[in-house]
Amino acid sequence: NWVESYVLSANHPHRQLLLDEICRIYAEEPFSRILEVGCNTGANLIRIHEVLPMIRLVGLDVSDRCINKAREYLPTAFFKVADYHVLPFPDEYVDCVLADAVLMYSNPDQIDQAMKELDRVTKKYVIIVDRWNRSEGGKRNGHVWMRNYSLILRKMGYSVKKYKIEPQDWPNSVGWQKYGVVVVGKK
Repeated sequence: NWVESYVLSANHPHRQLLLDEICRIYAEEPFSRILEVGCNTGANLIRIHEVLPMIRLVGLDVSDRCINKAREYLPTAFFKVADYHVLPFPDEYVDCVLADAVLMYSNPDQIDQAMKELDRVTKKYVIIVDRWNRSEGGKRNGHVWMRNYSLILRKMGYSVKKYKIEPQDWPNSVGWQKYGVVVVGKK
């Protein structure tokens, strides 16, 4: 089923991009807690735990099936069933928030609230994996919305780095190869 198959995607090549960036950040400025919104069954958190086991992991998803499976794989992590548009955490709860291919499902009338919530709960970093193309920005592309997260984060006061997802990072997906980016915002 799709829940099990997502756990098996922990070794998907794009996850190495995220892991490399998180390790780079940690090497420059060690931190103690990371939150992944839309974590599904925790594939990214599994990879982070393998390399940085000292970091406290927090995962959030709207699917209780996914969260229950994530708890099986990472019993030391904290998982919560909730929506990322209203995060059930206090201000500056984590050092870093990760949103991997999830904000693109947020409707235009909800994205500002979602971004405010990510900003509210992080002390320092927001890492977003999503799709962007200047000519199609802010438009629906298939079943997802493309947004300029670099611009959104800059307007929120973040310094930003953006990396293009290359074909080897997301094989077998023309959409991710063509439009995929990793955006790293630092307060």
